[in-house]
Amino acid sequence: MHRAVLVSVVLAFNLAATGLARGEYPTRPVRFIIPFPPGGLADLVGRIVSPPLSQALGQQVIVDNRPGADGAIAARSR
Repeated sequence: MHRAVLVSVVLAFNLAATGLARGEYPTRPVRFIIPFPPGGLADLVGRIVSPPLSQALGQQVIVDNRPGADGAIAARSR
């Protein structure tokens, strides 16, 4: 019985902390970084998915192509 109460309290605090920590996300435009040049299949998929995602998030979604170095340039992009 005591253990059930303890688990309930821990879960309640966890849920409360999750609600408090969550803010308005995203606060700035979202970037899809694609490690291939424009015009390929990955670019096409990114450009098809970005408008519905932008509407769902209420934030601009930018497709950013970063080809080169076998994807290392895209991997280092922030």
